[in-house]
Amino acid sequence: MKPNLFLSLVTISIICFTASCKKSTDAITPPPTSDSFTVTVNNGYGSGTYKVGDTVHIFSNPVTLNQVFDKWSGDISPLESADEWHTWFIMPNKNINVTGSIKSIAPFTMQFAQIMGRDRLKPVYYYFPAGHKGIVYILHGTNGSAAAIMAGYEWQLMIRDLVSNQYAVIITECEETTVGADSNGDGKIRWFLTPNDTTTNVDLANIRIITDSFYNAGLTNRSIPRYSMGMSDGGYFSASLANAYQFKTSVQYCSPGSSYVMGMTSIPTQFCMAQNDNNPSIGPAGNAQALTYSNTLNGRGVCSKYFIHPRSPIYPERFARDGNLTVAQSVNVFNELKSKGYIDSKNYYIGFSDGFISDYGSSPASFPVYNALSIAQKTSVLAEINLSVADHHMFSDYNRASLKFFNTQCH
Repeated sequence: MKPNLFLSLVTISIICFTASCKKSTDAITPPPTSDSFTVTVNNGYGSGTYKVGDTVHIFSNPVTLNQVFDKWSGDISPLESADEWHTWFIMPNKNINVTGSIKSIAPFTMQFAQIMGRDRLKPVYYYFPAGHKGIVYILHGTNGSAAAIMAGYEWQLMIRDLVSNQYAVIITECEETTVGADSNGDGKIRWFLTPNDTTTNVDLANIRIITDSFYNAGLTNRSIPRYSMGMSDGGYFSASLANAYQFKTSVQYCSPGSSYVMGMTSIPTQFCMAQNDNNPSIGPAGNAQALTYSNTLNGRGVCSKYFIHPRSPIYPERFARDGNLTVAQSVNVFNELKSKGYIDSKNYYIGFSDGFISDYGSSPASFPVYNALSIAQKTSVLAEINLSVADHHMFSDYNRASLKFFNTQCH
């Protein structure tokens, strides 16, 4: 036993000596870690270095007249949506590289006609693609008009997406807009939601009569399904219209719809709300109400989806999106706003646009870059601020979600 004990002691001594002589720098250590990684956005905006867990927004390059956004490719697994021009994700612990792609569409021109409604001529913009698979009625908000929808950039993007996906589009306006008067004395120019009767309710009657004129002209036929989409008050009317005529779906932007219609409708309904909606008729309560209605509809077996447009940063070129400003002008406006404290260190706009509007109104000379813009250009700047803040404004950030809802509802 002694020789074995001696060998064991020698072996242990050698092991211990070897271990004690080994340099500490030779020990195995974990690889260095980082709390920040890079995002590379090709054909778009949002590139930069972000900490793990940050919310990262990416945006595609703007499209031209006969183009639509196609999709994101590359490291798309973290993305909220790979087919919306603006999307976001939570920064993972790795670098992200994505590429935005744009595709051309067949050129088309919206047509215009004055069509006799129930009581008077109505302005109507329309387009029926050959072989169209559905008809979408687009509905303006309070104090809006058919012409205002046609002039709205976010609506233009929606119309292009609809037509390129083989949907016909019909745009008209509420009777109060055409008359130019508040007929029911509610203090607003907007659609009539009641009575829920397709003859005595002039707005519902006008939709029926205008559509019949297209049927009679052979531009479409009664077997083609119909859909409605509206912003704000147009969202309320979208729900009423879809319910009255049993459309296939209704999509409502910045609108929860009325309790009366939501309590009885069997029409699949999608709500697209704005996170920081500052409209006193909607606001946080309206957003919460829309979510409640969506859950209630699903609980009744009626397909419903709910989306909420989040606040997003302003990249320097953002004000040039609609083509009214050059990229250089956009960058100059961005720099002016940031230098005066309206944009924070992460490029988020602080507060709402009304603060800036008030400051500018008090001292235009204090904002020489913005002051030099045309009225149309100033309108574009304010629109992008409202969109970035996620205020009460029509937005194109869920165009593909709306198209998918039209195409398949909840399937």
